[in-house]
Amino acid sequence: MKIKLLILVFFIASGYCFAQSQPADFKAWRLMSYSGTVGIRGFYREQERVLNNLEDFSRFPFLYGGIALNTQSYVGHPNLLVLDIGGEFNPGLSKQTYTVSPDRSEVLTFRKLDVRATLFRNKPMSLSSYLNLSQNFINREYVTSLKTDTRQWGINYHYRNKFLPITVSYSDRVWDQLELETGRIYQNKQSDFQARASKSFTNLGDFHEIRFWRYKYFRQDRSSIPINNLNYNLLINNTFYFDSQKKYMLRSSITNLNQEGNINQKRFQMFESVQLRLPYRLRFSGNYDFNNIRQQAQQYKQHRIKARLNHELFSSLKTGVYFENFKTIHTAYDETNIRAGASLNYTKKIPTGILSLIYTFNKHSQNVVSNPGSTVQIIDENQVLADGQIVLLNRPYVNVNTIVVKDPTGSIIYQKDFDYFIQERNEFIEISRVPGGQIANNSAVLIDYVAAQVGSYNFDANMQSLTARVTLLDRLVEVYYTISTQDYSNIESGEFLTLNFYTRNFYGGRVQYKFMNAGVERDDYNSTIVPYKKMRYYLQMNGKIGEKTLLSLNGDLSDINLIETDTDQLFSSLYGKIIYQFKPQTKLNFDLGYRKQIGEQIDLDLITAKVEYNTVYRNLYMKVGLEVYKRNYVGEQLNFRGIYFQIDRKF
Repeated sequence: MKIKLLILVFFIASGYCFAQSQPADFKAWRLMSYSGTVGIRGFYREQERVLNNLEDFSRFPFLYGGIALNTQSYVGHPNLLVLDIGGEFNPGLSKQTYTVSPDRSEVLTFRKLDVRATLFRNKPMSLSSYLNLSQNFINREYVTSLKTDTRQWGINYHYRNKFLPITVSYSDRVWDQLELETGRIYQNKQSDFQARASKSFTNLGDFHEIRFWRYKYFRQDRSSIPINNLNYNLLINNTFYFDSQKKYMLRSSITNLNQEGNINQKRFQMFESVQLRLPYRLRFSGNYDFNNIRQQAQQYKQHRIKARLNHELFSSLKTGVYFENFKTIHTAYDETNIRAGASLNYTKKIPTGILSLIYTFNKHSQNVVSNPGSTVQIIDENQVLADGQIVLLNRPYVNVNTIVVKDPTGSIIYQKDFDYFIQERNEFIEISRVPGGQIANNSAVLIDYVAAQVGSYNFDANMQSLTARVTLLDRLVEVYYTISTQDYSNIESGEFLTLNFYTRNFYGGRVQYKFMNAGVERDDYNSTIVPYKKMRYYLQMNGKIGEKTLLSLNGDLSDINLIETDTDQLFSSLYGKIIYQFKPQTKLNFDLGYRKQIGEQIDLDLITAKVEYNTVYRNLYMKVGLEVYKRNYVGEQLNFRGIYFQIDRKF
């Protein structure tokens, strides 16, 4: 119904677009441009796999041809209807031989089709639609191979005008993925309808926007229940400036969400912000946030007020103070927090270098009144998972059977032991990613879980941090040190409360000379929850040797000792690349990588190497290469070696 209404509105208004004289070169159809590639490719691979004393050996020869073509044409006139059509098709024949299963022959294809049609692209009113079909094979961190099929289509309507620009769009996407090693199958379906209008009323830079979207997604994998949710969202944004120099600004954002499906919730959020540039180099900022969230088993309201005043004395001394008060009313508890603090940032030029000092002090008072024996459901807790970093869930006493880990959109549900590990650390839960799983290194995830309330309590927390940094000899040498502490006072009814008393000493140094950057860091974290000691060494080299050689080398070693359990975790990696340029269009590439992890549930030993020769003769592009990798991951051994070639003619 929405699409029919959109098309009806478009054609009612299309008379405005045709109310101009038609040019003399009007044509039924005309090709404007085209480009493409035709070629032949092939490879031969051998792979040995050992798991639980079961050996598997395979040979995989593969020869295939391919063609890719991209065209742009128009119907009638370039300002009437423009067609962009691109595609790629690579059929091939292979024979794969296994030692534990019968020989077999199969046809493998990689295909892609992109079609876009644009009506009145240079007119105030335009309409475009697109269709994308693709199939590809990729490797995730040399651990997991993936086959992915994607089907996507959509339509976009734009009405550009000075009074009220409008954009309406609809998209539909189906995404199917198969993990070849594990056999895990994922299916993801999404549809998204959006309508947006924006307006500025003055020449001071004010901006006003209203946006509505309907988002529906379905997610299914082999081992978990289907996830099917429907979201309705309304967003209103306003930005006001009260002077031409933009010294005084007011910003407002209001969001209303209604979600139905596996997780039913209603969420209303309001954010108000003011920023003022005052005399005497003073800057003031103030915020008010309001959240009202109603979910299946709980209701959550929060009011938050925050004010900050900063002062800058030239560019050498920056100071600031802040105050924050927020109150939470939850089905299971009431919580009041008051925070206040101050900061100082001092920079001073010294002989051949710069001295920087940063000091912060924060005081936090918290009072919680909790229903006895109650639990709280945490929704969308944001965490970033990175190798070599210890990540704990925010709350203690978590029911591990309720943990759900998702991608930032909430539509992909990750699987325990395939994509992430969890481990108990006293009353807290540590979460880490699985190399080769769906969670990329240093990426954000959203986590849902249920935790027990620890009863009613209140306390005052005092936090201090001092950082000193010295750079010398035009940034050739840099040393730095940070000490931070946290302690508590006025603790009442806290017998079941886990508080993090800690003293942290973090110090390091680095040397940067021409294209080389090397350093060492030590982190001593003396904590009542998860104390640890960490050493990190790193080396980065990126530069040019002579006129024909480019060099890139990156190495990193992190050694973590968990003091309480006296266990170690080691993360090391070394990646190098050398490019030798014989001629402007002829080069030889060397790639070498090594990665090692030692620790509970993370053992990995991986070596990768590749050499590749590329050359171009007129419009003929040629490539030949050799690649190997050897992997031992949690007891599974995999040895791979292969050669490949590619010859393409571009036009």
